[in-house]
Amino acid sequence: MTYKEKENLLKIQNVTATMAIEGMYFNRDFLQKMMQVSRGELTTEEVRQEVIKKYARLNILLSKFRCID
Repeated sequence: MTYKEKENLLKIQNVTATMAIEGMYFNRDFLQKMMQVSRGELTTEEVRQEVIKKYARLNILLSKFRCID
């Protein structure tokens, strides 16, 4: 592991700890995405678009479920 990778990991650990103090926890998938961003494998825009798509699909499913009631 290079110095830069260690430095990025420390930053991610700090963010994760700060969020935990506030009662917000990241799942493993999100942490992996953060690592990919820190290594330059993904951009923040790509992650943002993935989140938008995921929750758009979830909203569609939930709206269909609500219509059934």
